Amino acid sequence: MKANERSLARREPKQERSRHSVEAILEAVQRVVNRHGAKAITTNRIAEAAGVSIGSLYQYFPDKQAIFAALHDRHVDDVRRVMTRAIADCATASFKDFTRELMEGLADVHAKDADLHDIIATAVPEGAPGFKSALQATLGKVISPSRQERYTPEATQRILFILPHLMEALAHGAADRRLSVISRHDAKGEAIRTVLAYVNSCENGRLSF
Repeated sequence: MKANERSLARREPKQERSRHSVEAILEAVQRVVNRHGAKAITTNRIAEAAGVSIGSLYQYFPDKQAIFAALHDRHVDDVRRVMTRAIADCATASFKDFTRELMEGLADVHAKDADLHDIIATAVPEGAPGFKSALQATLGKVISPSRQERYTPEATQRILFILPHLMEALAHGAADRRLSVISRHDAKGEAIRTVLAYVNSCENGRLSF
C-alpha cells in the first residue's frame, strides 16, 4: 500500500474520547518540533508528547504522512474561516477594504506555528495550488456586478489571476521564521501594503503607480 493510500485509510474518530486523542496527537506535533526539531519528528515521539500509546496513534494515523495530511486539513479549515469572516465583515465594504482584511487574516493564520506550516507544505505539496484556487473563488465572489464599474473585465481577469498568487506568496513569506532584516509584524504590514498597491493599480483599468 502506498503512503497516500495508507493516509486515506486512517480511522476517523467517532466518540468524544477518540476525537480528544486525535486532537492530542495533532497538537503534539508542534511540541515535538519545539523540543527536537523538524527532522526528528517520529510517530514514537509524537505519541509520547501526546500522552498516548503508539498503538493508539496507529489506530488513527497509519504513518507520519497521514498526520501531516490531517494537520493540512485543519489548516485549510482555518483558512476557510478567515475567508468566510472577511466576506461577512466586508459585505458592504470596498474591495480594497476586503482585500486588506483578508490579507491580514491570512498573514495571522500562517504566522501561527509557522515552522510547522513549512513541514506540512513540504509533506503536502498540493496544498499551495488548492490555497490559490480557494482564494480565486473567494475573490471572484467578492468582485460582484456592483463593483464592476471600478474594475474593467480585463482588470477583473488580471486580479483573479495575479492576486491569489500574490496573496499566497505573501502570506507564507510574511510568516517565514527565518526573517532577519524585518520583523514579522513589519512583514505583515508590507504584505498588506503590496496587495493594496496592486488592487489600486487595477481600478478603472489604469496603473496608478
